[in-house]
Amino acid sequence: MKILVISGFLGAGKTTFIQELVRRTGRDFAIYENEYGEADIDARRLREDSDLRVWESVENCICCSGKQDFAASILTISNSIDPEFLIVEPTGVAKLQSILENIGKVAWERISLLAPVTIVDAQAWQRQRYDFPEIFDDQISAARSIVVSKLSPDSEADDAAVTDVAPIVSLISELSTGVELIAQPSYVDIPDEWWENLLHRPFDKDAAEPAEEDAHEGESHDHADIDLETMSLQHAELPSPAHLIWLLDAASAGVFGKLPRAKGSLPCGNQWLKFDLVERAWAVTGDEPQEDSRCVFIGRNLLRSGLREVFVPALWHDDAEIKHEHERGHGHEHECHGHGGHGVPKCHNK
Repeated sequence: MKILVISGFLGAGKTTFIQELVRRTGRDFAIYENEYGEADIDARRLREDSDLRVWESVENCICCSGKQDFAASILTISNSIDPEFLIVEPTGVAKLQSILENIGKVAWERISLLAPVTIVDAQAWQRQRYDFPEIFDDQISAARSIVVSKLSPDSEADDAAVTDVAPIVSLISELSTGVELIAQPSYVDIPDEWWENLLHRPFDKDAAEPAEEDAHEGESHDHADIDLETMSLQHAELPSPAHLIWLLDAASAGVFGKLPRAKGSLPCGNQWLKFDLVERAWAVTGDEPQEDSRCVFIGRNLLRSGLREVFVPALWHDDAEIKHEHERGHGHEHECHGHGGHGVPKCHNK
C-alpha cells in the first residue's frame, strides 16, 4: 500500500484535487479523511461522487493529538482491505511534516510513503499565512509538489497566471528547494501523465531541504494552540436561495465572527444548495437532496446563537438540536460567487 498525503490550508481545494486524481488515474484507492469538526461533509462528498472507501477521523488532528489512532488506522486499512493507494487528506490546520514523520514510523515493505502534495489557494493564501504562519510555512516546506488552485481563468491575459503565482514562487524559494510548482487555471490543463506520476514518486525526505534546518524537530503542536472554534449544525434550512446568498455575504463581512472557512449543504426553499466560504469569498452551487443537512463554521469569536438562529428553523431550537451541535475550540445548476462587503454578489446560470 502506497500512501499519498494531500495537504493544504482550510478551503484550498484538497477534496476537489483528490476527486480529479481518482478520475484521471482510475486506480484502487482508499481515502483517510481527517475533518476539522464533526461534520463529515467532505467524506460524504467523496463517497457520493466516486464511490470510494472513506475512513473518517473527526475527533482529533492526525498530526498531533490523534497521531496514535492515525498510525493504528493505517495498519488496519493495510491489513483489512489493502488498497493499492491510500490518500490521506489532513485537516487544513495540520502540520505536514508531523504527519510524514508519523507515517514513517509505521512504514515497512508493504507500506510506503509517496512524495506529498500541498494545495495553495491563489486567492486566500496571503491572509491564511498572516493568521497562521507556522502551519502554513510547514505545509509548503514539507511538500514535494505545490499545486496552486483557484487561479484566474482569464485566457485573454497571458500574464494572469504569472502575476498570481509570483509571490508564491518567492515564498517557496525562501522555505525549500527543489519543489515542483504546478499553476494552471484548470486541472483539465494538467496532463494525465502528471497525475499518474504522483503515484510513482517515493518520498525522499532529503529531496527538498527546509530553509531552516531541523526547523520542525522537537516541535509540539496541538489544536489547543490554534485559536479556532468549530460549530457544526444539522437540520439547517432556509426559505430560499436568496436567503443563503444574503447570509453568506453577511458571514464573509464578519457579521457572525471571523470566518476563514464555512461549508455545508442544505435545502433552500424547493431546492438543495451547497455553499463554500473561504475567507471573504464564497460560492453556491446546486446539490442533490441529502438525508440531512449539514453545515460547519470554523473561525474565531463565532456568534453561535446568531448562526443557529438564522440557519436552523425554530422547530429545532430545543434540546434535540443542541445535541447535534458540536462546539469546541480546535436539474438546473445555479452558481453564485461573492465577496463580502463588495456590493451585490454576482450570479451565473449554467
